[in-house]
Amino acid sequence: MSTVNRRELERALLDAVRRVQSAVDRTDELAAQLLGINRTDLRCLDILERFGTRSAGELADELLVTTGAVTALIDRLERAGYIRRVADPNDRRRVLVELEPYARTKLHDIYAPLTVGGEEILLHLTKADLEVIIAFLRQDTELNRRVAEQLREQLDATAGIPMMKRALKDTARQMKAPAKELKATVKHEIKRRTRPRSAD
Repeated sequence: MSTVNRRELERALLDAVRRVQSAVDRTDELAAQLLGINRTDLRCLDILERFGTRSAGELADELLVTTGAVTALIDRLERAGYIRRVADPNDRRRVLVELEPYARTKLHDIYAPLTVGGEEILLHLTKADLEVIIAFLRQDTELNRRVAEQLREQLDATAGIPMMKRALKDTARQMKAPAKELKATVKHEIKRRTRPRSAD
């Protein structure tokens, strides 16, 4: 490793991160299929598994979706038996969402091999190694969150463009219709006026 320069190590690290992301993405895609849900639903289950309970608004912020979308998501997962709505013990008017025991068991069954395998990998790392990895992953996570926010702002800014294009096309079509009618009327009038008159 001493013959490898820093730039090569940086490239190797970034490549390793991308490979990890691809592997995690593939695993999560298959997990979602096994559970019969989509990827956003799976992310919701992961959030609830980690934090215990969340409000609909908190889930919407975590998932980067609208409150309307998160309501539909909660309805889907509740029908599937994966989550339940519960009253906030500190405010009975506020509704929270939490995992059903069934969902927790299903997630454990799917991800248990990763948990066991990960613990075995950690046994070979020193405390200093762990501190460096934790620091890197936290910074990388924050970077991804910032980029995600920027991308969402771009999406929000362009969300109305397709509707505007459709409206412009509709307006153009509406303008062409009267123009065609006027053209036809003019042609008819010219033809009527220039038509030879029959002798009396």
